[in-house]
Amino acid sequence: MDIEKGQGNMRLAGAEEQVAEKKRLRAAALAKRDSLTVQQRKNYSVSITKNLTNLSCYQEADAVLTYVSFRSEVDTFSMAEQALADGKAVFAPKVTGKEMEFYRFFSTNDLAAGYRGILEPAGGLSFDEWMCDRVSQRVLICMPGAAFDRARHRIGYGGGFYDRYLCKLLQESENIDAAAQTQAGTYGAGHLRMKVTTAALAYDCQIFEEIPWEPHDVCPMYVVTEKEILR
Repeated sequence: MDIEKGQGNMRLAGAEEQVAEKKRLRAAALAKRDSLTVQQRKNYSVSITKNLTNLSCYQEADAVLTYVSFRSEVDTFSMAEQALADGKAVFAPKVTGKEMEFYRFFSTNDLAAGYRGILEPAGGLSFDEWMCDRVSQRVLICMPGAAFDRARHRIGYGGGFYDRYLCKLLQESENIDAAAQTQAGTYGAGHLRMKVTTAALAYDCQIFEEIPWEPHDVCPMYVVTEKEILR
């Protein structure tokens, strides 16, 4: 599994300055997003879903891990239903304390209000459990976010859930690679690899030329908007 780290020019000198600038940009981006009309968000979400599902990383995915849209976020309900209709295993996040895990669901109607009122699965089969007896799975993770830049740096909502989850997934992927090496005689080295692609969904109004970043920040491999796909 490859996770892309921050790259580009806009690094602020002091930690306090960086936090303040991220907070300012987060507020500005969310204000822009909230200013979109319901019809605009609906139309843009349709275009974003089309752009996403036209990508090979979606078409080839065995599993889709997606956030469940809330308030003015890019709608993910129609995309999730499309993925289910396409025969993909679909998972959504469930938050417990500071941790987030993805659980499988079979209809968006099965989701119920959870963390901060966001719809989530009741529980059941986790993504980790689903992966246990599978090999060479292709996984697409759809991420939310407040602000992005053209180099795909991301400012989230401040909770760090996706950064922690992706780091955890990277560790698990490395363990899978190690398992493949030990079972090379049976399966062939690398047979158990998990190929993960990350895509953030955003409206064009959330894209800035540059935002502050740090070397350890995780960049989505794609940022999909109604107008373009940053890659």
